[in-house]
Amino acid sequence: MAKGNFVRPASRAGIRDPRNSTFVARLDDLERQSHRPKQISAETSMLRAEDVEIMGELPAQEPLGEAPAPLTVASRMIAVFSPKGGTGGTTVACNLGGTLARIGKNVVLVDMDLQLGAVPVALNLRPERSIGEIMRLAEAAGRGPLQTGLDRHASGLCVLAQGDRIEELPEITTDRLPRLFDALGQSFPYVIVDGLRDFSDHAVATMDLAHLVLLVVTQDVPAVRAAARCLRIFRRLGYGPDRVRLIVNRFQKRAPVTIEAIQNALGQPVEAVIHNDFPLVEQSLNLGALVGDVKPTSRVARDIETITWHYAGIKDPPVTAGFFARLFGKH
Repeated sequence: MAKGNFVRPASRAGIRDPRNSTFVARLDDLERQSHRPKQISAETSMLRAEDVEIMGELPAQEPLGEAPAPLTVASRMIAVFSPKGGTGGTTVACNLGGTLARIGKNVVLVDMDLQLGAVPVALNLRPERSIGEIMRLAEAAGRGPLQTGLDRHASGLCVLAQGDRIEELPEITTDRLPRLFDALGQSFPYVIVDGLRDFSDHAVATMDLAHLVLLVVTQDVPAVRAAARCLRIFRRLGYGPDRVRLIVNRFQKRAPVTIEAIQNALGQPVEAVIHNDFPLVEQSLNLGALVGDVKPTSRVARDIETITWHYAGIKDPPVTAGFFARLFGKH
């Protein structure tokens, strides 16, 4: 995308940064439900579509806007968006990128949380290069790929984060992001982006360039309400279901908020799930390792492999039979 054609997303969409908003479920909201927690099963969910609709957050009510075209380079750029803290978006992004790297794919994970990025912490890395530095080098290279190396995780995953170099933050402006991601896209067939948790100018400018946005949701009322609110804004930005895909992380079959209830409330199908195994994920984070390296036979590792091959567009995934059954079959 040419620099001169880039339009600041805040001006085209009228979006304000909602980071001061708090998405919570009030106690009386839950007490109004007719089922006590011990009575809730997979067939009786705490969340109903009308509960979201009453709040005026049903995504389908928002007309679809017009979004700029994503990157035109021959790479796949996937942005992971967390509508609420604690959904595990960084874990998904790190393991998605790391799984690709483990099978020899050239992939970079960019942490767009410029001040408190969680990717270096999750992977136990201390960034030597910064986004600001690489942005300057990309501009110096003209229209070509990067001419320098990046920080690398033990899995082979390249990582780009701002780290502690906050003095460079004024340099990282939205009009310079297209050239940065263009250079990354020419250097890496896969560009994964984490750290997107709001609709600031930087976040929207990044998602405008992405081919896919993975919206990571968990099975709780606040997360689904936050996701509904985000889907409304996504539609204003011109991102429809072909661009925004729903993933349920920490999936539990008998959770009080069911997959069916989430789909009804959000008006969009859940495309994939990652099963819950908190001790394993916690162990991998403590080690700065991928879930698949800690316990490759676990259900979580297999779920991550499944979504990785699917969203990476790998037609012949190196997994056993049952790949599509796990992705699209019964949860």
